[in-house]
Amino acid sequence: MSQPWTDLFTINRQVLMERNLAGVTQSQADRAPAPSVNSITWILSHLVDNRRWLLGTALESRYRPTDPEPKGLERLMAAMDEAQAALGEAFDAVPDGNEGRPHPAVQTSMPLCQIVGTFFMEEAY
Repeated sequence: MSQPWTDLFTINRQVLMERNLAGVTQSQADRAPAPSVNSITWILSHLVDNRRWLLGTALESRYRPTDPEPKGLERLMAAMDEAQAALGEAFDAVPDGNEGRPHPAVQTSMPLCQIVGTFFMEEAY
């Protein structure tokens, strides 16, 4: 099941995040860009948590993060890289993406590929 999921999550991490965060300082990352808008560090923390949730629930990975609560831009990016590597391994280990499983958020059974798709859409927005 590594394709296309591995590539899509990799593009988010290695292309979009890397380009958009180039030159961003910790101070800038911690500051909300406007009232009622989340900061970069909040968004990255949310994405890391989302990937970890996907790994642990839908993919049933044995992945355990080395930094359980990363704080700061550098540690969040390291946590994202670590989760990215774990996702690649977990996707490669899935024998059938059409296998039905309960979606961890809605507890409705659906094919694993659709569950992964909902996590990807959450990340992409």
